[in-house]
Amino acid sequence: MDPLARKGYRFKGRATVVGEGPEFAAALEFYRRRGSSSPKRHVVLVSVEHAEPLVSPAYDGGQSEEAITTHWRAYWEQLWTLREPARAPE
Repeated sequence: MDPLARKGYRFKGRATVVGEGPEFAAALEFYRRRGSSSPKRHVVLVSVEHAEPLVSPAYDGGQSEEAITTHWRAYWEQLWTLREPARAPE
């Protein structure tokens, strides 16, 4: 899901949580090859049986993806600015 564009995919299928054994080792290697170094105790393996596009109702009014993305980027940047610690006067 792209949180700014408000688009993504919905996957359905069977999931298995794996925390040891050859499948777990293979999953860890998969992520290591892609640069992940964070520790993992479990991985979730999903056998996707069905996938469909997922589009937010924000598009129901006919807005473009650029307009939706611009709106949500401004929204999040405003929130991030509010969270910045106050600076001491110089």
